[in-house]
Amino acid sequence: MTTENLTSEFPNFEQLVAQEKLAYMQNYAKSSTFATILAPLLCIPLYLETTSNQLFNAWFIAMALVVLVRIFLIRALDLSGELKKNFLILNFALGIVTFVWGIGWFIFVPTSDPVNYLIYQIICLTILFVGMVGYCVSWKSFFSFVLPLKTPELIFIVLHHDFIIWPIAIGSMVAFYLALKMVFLFSKSWEKSFSLRLKNDALIDQLVTEKNASIAANLAKSEFIATASHDLRQPMQSINIFVDMIELKNLQDYEKSIFSRMRSSIAVLNKMFNTLLDISKLDSNFSTSESTFSLVQLIQELTNTYAHLCHEKGLSLEFEYTDCWIKGDPQLTSQILRNLLSNAVQYTETGGIVVSFRSDTNLLQFCVKDTGCGIPREDMPVIFKEFYRSEHSRSQHDGLGLGLSIVNRIVKKIGGECAVSSTVDKGSTFEIRTPFSVFDKTSPNDIRHIHATIPRTAGKPLSSQTSDGVSSNQELHLGIIENDPSLQTAYAQYFSKAGMTVHIIPHTESAFLDCLAEIPKLNFILSDFRLGEKNGIYFIQKLREEFNDDIPACIVTADTSPKHIKLFDQLNIHVLYKPIDIKLIEEFMAQNLAA
Repeated sequence: MTTENLTSEFPNFEQLVAQEKLAYMQNYAKSSTFATILAPLLCIPLYLETTSNQLFNAWFIAMALVVLVRIFLIRALDLSGELKKNFLILNFALGIVTFVWGIGWFIFVPTSDPVNYLIYQIICLTILFVGMVGYCVSWKSFFSFVLPLKTPELIFIVLHHDFIIWPIAIGSMVAFYLALKMVFLFSKSWEKSFSLRLKNDALIDQLVTEKNASIAANLAKSEFIATASHDLRQPMQSINIFVDMIELKNLQDYEKSIFSRMRSSIAVLNKMFNTLLDISKLDSNFSTSESTFSLVQLIQELTNTYAHLCHEKGLSLEFEYTDCWIKGDPQLTSQILRNLLSNAVQYTETGGIVVSFRSDTNLLQFCVKDTGCGIPREDMPVIFKEFYRSEHSRSQHDGLGLGLSIVNRIVKKIGGECAVSSTVDKGSTFEIRTPFSVFDKTSPNDIRHIHATIPRTAGKPLSSQTSDGVSSNQELHLGIIENDPSLQTAYAQYFSKAGMTVHIIPHTESAFLDCLAEIPKLNFILSDFRLGEKNGIYFIQKLREEFNDDIPACIVTADTSPKHIKLFDQLNIHVLYKPIDIKLIEEFMAQNLAA
């Protein structure tokens, strides 16, 4: 990397390098202060007796003065000040000390004693290499340090050439030359190393910025999905209720056909909204739970949901399993299977679907195999990406492309593995390996097969009739807190038709308090969450306090923001998400009232 490239990438590169070098050398100079003071003191036992007192005292006083000046100048350096001035001060502080050491050649080395010559040669070489350690990052500073040391030695050699031990003198000069060359090369290498550090720091800053932007974008995406889906779910819930209130027997054949298509389109929209809800739940940093659940019960719930859908498309649905109990998270297991089954039903036109469960080293594994359109090989690496839909099937099927993304995220969350195999126009197989323990109740070889059939309607609706023909709901008082006028009307009409006494409860503080005196009692509270200044939780608590009763309640909301999903979980509040079939709300109310 050339200096021009560095300067173009970092316009202030030279200044940054100089500041870094100056800081490094100042720290080293400070740390070596003790050695700078100690070294002259060691000369006392070495040369005091062999040197003239006047010369030794003069040298020692001079050394003491320059050391004090050096200490003062090094500490006076201002790294935030002018760099050129700071370098001049540093170089001067280094040079004056080594110059006094250089003068020592003419004071401590008599021409009659080779031993003193060798000792002082060792001292000077030691000072040379110590200086290399501290000042090699800047060849100019090193020159300022070493030239005052070696120049007097060179003069001494010239003046006393007949006394000098030439192999040692030549070795000393060679060491001086090599030190200069090494320092020059190291200084350039250090600059390159520093430039790489600058680039790494810049890349790290860029990565941190991009990571923060990605996190912010992900949060914004979640909030956008939650907000947008909230505004769309509200009218969709009204549409669902009004559609369910239409009596098919009152329609002509042509109108029935149109109505069936409309209901089918509404079902697709409901499915999309529920998929967005699943994404919001995953974005809320949900935690897994552990409980023991029955595999048979899980299969029965799946049968109740998907047998009818398969029957409508003329598909077979088969479950292969052994009767056992599972220790794990039943909700997440069910969610994985529902997404895989929904995909299988959507992309399969003929044949059928087989869901098989087995135990591998006492851990639950299951696979969903269909005879659908399959997945092209080039799409396999990206099928788990959010909102991805293959061109192979995009034109034939509706959806958001989130089902497999949800499966993948849940599988990773529970610490499982997902494997996929597929052949175009022949079908796909999704195999999930979970960390959930299996407790067999029967022999592992006792594999059962269930060919799912259309289930009978589960639960007892609130609008059922008693044996004497009188509606069982006549004594039920339902409080509805909803700020959407159309949805409020839809709830009131539906549950009034079901035979309940409906009380529309205002969601403003003053009107709410005035309304309480007109309500004789409440058997159930149905509330939205977002209601303006106060939320549904507040009004439910106020009603329970007013009637001094733990009235069964449920929040039916279109709010799917991650923070509110987490709040509902923490408060253990019953929550249903719009759009939802009104009959499911009715069944939920019936179960809670029965309890």
